[in-house]
Amino acid sequence: MGRFHRGTHPPFAIRWFGMSALAGHLRHLVATAAASNDLDFRDWMQPDQPAILLDRVCEVLGASTHGSSLTERLGREVWIDFVADTGDDHDVSLAVGSMLFREYSLSGDEARVLPRGDILLFGGDTAYPAATTNELQRRLLQPWNSLLRQKKGTQRPRVLLGIPGNHDWYAGLDGFGRLFRKSVFDGRVEPIGNQEPDSSSIDSRPRRVEGFLGRHLHIDELAESVNLAQEAIESLGAFVRGSQVKRLGRLILAGYRAAQQASYWALPLAPDLDLWGVDRQLRNADFRQRVFFANRHAGARPGRILFVAPDPALAFGEPYDPGVKLLEACRLSLDSDKLFYLTGDAHHYERLSMKESIHVIAGGGGAFLHGTRISRGPGTAPPECVYPNKKESLRLALGMPPRLAAGTAGFLPHCLFALLAALTLILGRGPVSRALVVVAIAVFVTVGLSFAVRTRIQRPAATWMVSTLFGVMLGLAPLGFRFLLQHVLPRLSGFWPVVLGQAFLGSFILGMFLLVLELTGIDHQHGFAVLGHPGFRHFVRLCVHPSGKVEGFVIGKDDPLGEGPPVLVDRFVWPGQI
Repeated sequence: MGRFHRGTHPPFAIRWFGMSALAGHLRHLVATAAASNDLDFRDWMQPDQPAILLDRVCEVLGASTHGSSLTERLGREVWIDFVADTGDDHDVSLAVGSMLFREYSLSGDEARVLPRGDILLFGGDTAYPAATTNELQRRLLQPWNSLLRQKKGTQRPRVLLGIPGNHDWYAGLDGFGRLFRKSVFDGRVEPIGNQEPDSSSIDSRPRRVEGFLGRHLHIDELAESVNLAQEAIESLGAFVRGSQVKRLGRLILAGYRAAQQASYWALPLAPDLDLWGVDRQLRNADFRQRVFFANRHAGARPGRILFVAPDPALAFGEPYDPGVKLLEACRLSLDSDKLFYLTGDAHHYERLSMKESIHVIAGGGGAFLHGTRISRGPGTAPPECVYPNKKESLRLALGMPPRLAAGTAGFLPHCLFALLAALTLILGRGPVSRALVVVAIAVFVTVGLSFAVRTRIQRPAATWMVSTLFGVMLGLAPLGFRFLLQHVLPRLSGFWPVVLGQAFLGSFILGMFLLVLELTGIDHQHGFAVLGHPGFRHFVRLCVHPSGKVEGFVIGKDDPLGEGPPVLVDRFVWPGQI
């Protein structure tokens, strides 16, 4: 597919090299500092025992009070919809919601209906750049509730469960708690506020044209910056006055009721099968959570566990430290235990089987696309199914340099390279000073590039080699660009043309650096953020049988805003294969 549609109604997708993403990174630093000083926001949590959570879930679903698992009490299979990395672009959120809140029919030899889940399970990173109350409302709940209102009167109550990802923690779990924590009005109807605009009614042509121009001219970045500044001023004013910032007391998803009391929980799904939701905060699982799952494992001794985590244990075919540590904290192993490891965080789909376990990444709920691994490195485990495939990922990756240079991802890199070019021209007037400035900038850029590579500890030699190469290129680029202009277009070899040109040339070279990281397999985390690609959205619909067998159906759409229905991307059975 050559062309993908992008959203034309605000809020637009986060630009990860722009001002709104910078605000998210600053929140990350503040949240990490708080965590480092033992300010644990989980003190309000009192996790329910699995039997109590089971009672609450069964109450919502109208199940029997007899039985020790959900399938026993329902007397049938349990359907679970899993989605992760949601709440970014408004229009893409609306498209994902339209895929999620419907049933599907399978044709062929085994014709059957896949109904909407009894449980909607969020796998973390519920909104971007930080899952604050405001961003959850704007980027997730407004578009999704506009769809759910259309089903009002025809839907039965369903259960809402979730675990927090790192972007949920950037807000100190405030937004997460308002959406996922059991309400004090449990058992009573919570009306949806009428103040929300109906997202299904704003698709007018003038509005779409306005949104199209606003997105391409980056007017939305300016508006987001103003909103962030306004929020900061309100918070500062409230601190000075000794008051509080007014927020929504409760976040509501129509037709769903929150059931959990904490950011981690355990729910018995079937005899000998548990559903666990774990939380690593910004670093590791805390001691109370370790005790909680250790007690569950020792007491109930479930033979198999559907393990829902905010990070993969295997990302791009290699062990990923946050997920590995979560398994260690829960005293579990993909090799020796019978686990269905279900996660998001990487924004693509990937399924990998190993012994009696299965590892599934499904981070296609709305955030920008992470392409799947392009180069298969030594020791990497090849997955059974990926979405998008290697060929499509490579085609998209080749667009990183021109996209970054064009400002698709934001203009912070342009500002940085323009500043470095200005310093080179101002401070490097003589041969010696020029050499010193170039060396200093090359070292600065090299160190910065190396720290941007997440696998720098695992691959130090490759990281430093590539970072040094591009650090030297970026250090020499302003003088090289000026030399070229003096011989080709001497009238444009002045200070400002060189500074402006280097802003775009430096960004293009940075895009080449990210592309090389992708092609060589050194790093896969940052390059695709440049593209902000809206495609290949998906979610997982699980059917848990009373026997404990789990069927998985992955439903997705290459271009969520384009024509055509969603398709079945993958299908699997655990334990065993189809």
